[in-house]
Amino acid sequence: MSRRLAALIAALAGAALVASGCTPMVPTDGPVGTSELDVGGDPAYSIQAASPVEGMDPEEIVLGFINAGVEPTNQYEVAREYMTDEAGARWSSGARTLVYSGDPNVLSMGDDSYSVQMEVESAVDETGILTQFPEGQTQTEEFELEQVDGEWRIADAPEGTMVTSGSFPTVYESHTLYFYDPQQRYAVPDIRWFRSSRTGVPTEIVSALLDGPATYLEPAVTSAFSDGTELQRPTVPVEDGTAVVDLDAEHLRGATAQERLLMKHQLEMVLLDLPTVREVEIISGQTEYEMPEQPTDTLDIERDPSVSNTQVGVLDDTLVRVQDLQTLSIGSLPDISELEPQKPAVPAQAEEIFAFLDGEGERLYHLRPHRDPDLVLTGENLTRPSMDNFGWTWTTSRDDDGSHVHVAAYDETLSQSTLEVSADWLEALDVEALRVSQDGARAVVVADDGGESGLYLAGVVRDSSGTPRGLGEPIALQTTTPPDDVRWLESDALVAWANSEDSAETAERVNLNGSSQAMGSPLLGLQNISAGEGVRTVFAERVDAPYNSRSGDSWDINEQVEVRDYAFPG
Repeated sequence: MSRRLAALIAALAGAALVASGCTPMVPTDGPVGTSELDVGGDPAYSIQAASPVEGMDPEEIVLGFINAGVEPTNQYEVAREYMTDEAGARWSSGARTLVYSGDPNVLSMGDDSYSVQMEVESAVDETGILTQFPEGQTQTEEFELEQVDGEWRIADAPEGTMVTSGSFPTVYESHTLYFYDPQQRYAVPDIRWFRSSRTGVPTEIVSALLDGPATYLEPAVTSAFSDGTELQRPTVPVEDGTAVVDLDAEHLRGATAQERLLMKHQLEMVLLDLPTVREVEIISGQTEYEMPEQPTDTLDIERDPSVSNTQVGVLDDTLVRVQDLQTLSIGSLPDISELEPQKPAVPAQAEEIFAFLDGEGERLYHLRPHRDPDLVLTGENLTRPSMDNFGWTWTTSRDDDGSHVHVAAYDETLSQSTLEVSADWLEALDVEALRVSQDGARAVVVADDGGESGLYLAGVVRDSSGTPRGLGEPIALQTTTPPDDVRWLESDALVAWANSEDSAETAERVNLNGSSQAMGSPLLGLQNISAGEGVRTVFAERVDAPYNSRSGDSWDINEQVEVRDYAFPG
């Protein structure tokens, strides 16, 4: 891994720990792993912490404190029993939570100091952002102990709590915040993890929403709430199914009707998914806040955009459509067989424009009915085009100067035709795939660094007109196997895989909440996977079998379809 990217990912991974005063140990290389995190969990706590008993030695006190991190009752009352009164009063339980596996190793450092080494899988910061760590990463935490009335107690402890990976799904559950793309056409998901609690979760969700998006999303999205907006009342009570959000008047004063609708819409998206909430009410200073009479669904903002179930592919050096098991010709297209087209693409919202690469992978073309193909970009090692909903086709090139991200306008009303998008963190890497989400605010990238490929998610920075200007600093997504390619599966999930000529590879669903699952049985000679946001069926192309559809945990071969190199819109 390059020094710059390693430092960047390490900084992002350690962000949840720095605020707590802990020293993260983030490696710059090593195998990639994945945490199997459940998205649910019974909101009633089934794990109870044990209080200290007389005569416990320092090691037992430290381990008892760590184990007590599963029970937040009365502000972690049991965990504080392992501490001196002074330490318990200043300890910040909510600073972060470390998720670890195996047994912690407690070591005496002398002078009543102890260190704890543990293998950590992830960390959740105070705003609910989960950061995954590479498999096998270790973390060291330090404790100071002293005797109180003859019993050992913790005088200084790391901020935050620690829970095992096995108890994490019971202690935490994931919830999705939503922000807007700058043009307010789409709601962009931002997944967080909060303690499982029916009463406290609405407050945590709204507080996190007001604090703003995750760091990697910040330059790519907007919020209906201006910076500094806070809860006037420190809780969000749910009364007869109505969540009452009391916001400070200073930041609500002067808001237009449209801005008020957006505020309520954003709160509804994040709160109405809770089983206890049926309605959201905004008040200010415990008094009614006037809202427009029109319903929020008139805003026409897509929350879960989906693409059509019609794919584009290549058959006999011609672009064709594929719908279910039918191969459909595309009328009035010119003969492009001399270009040996490959890796075609089509946008979700403009079905009469296509993109493809030539057989050498060095020329990007746009193709429309009734006219010759337009050469829009040349470069070395171009990746499969990805066409967003804002009029731009994305690809990357790789030469002696490194990797470069390019966009070419397929919407001919746009003032600029081709641009290079700023992405400094990719310059030293070999980009193998780049796909833009339907909301246009996020790009997922497969990049190779010295023979080890990784999966990264970055915010797409656009100007006020929607023109792409840059990819923000990324977060690393963990996969079981180093991937070669990736597609969007849902607005909050991806499918990643490794290509092969003669070995069996397994496609992997990578959820943005941190979990992952194998998608069916391994596929021999896997070459391509076609998936689209909101499309239920996933297709796979193999060396000996062009068209395979996923059915449960298996893949069905459809011999009547001979189309290759197919892709859903996007």
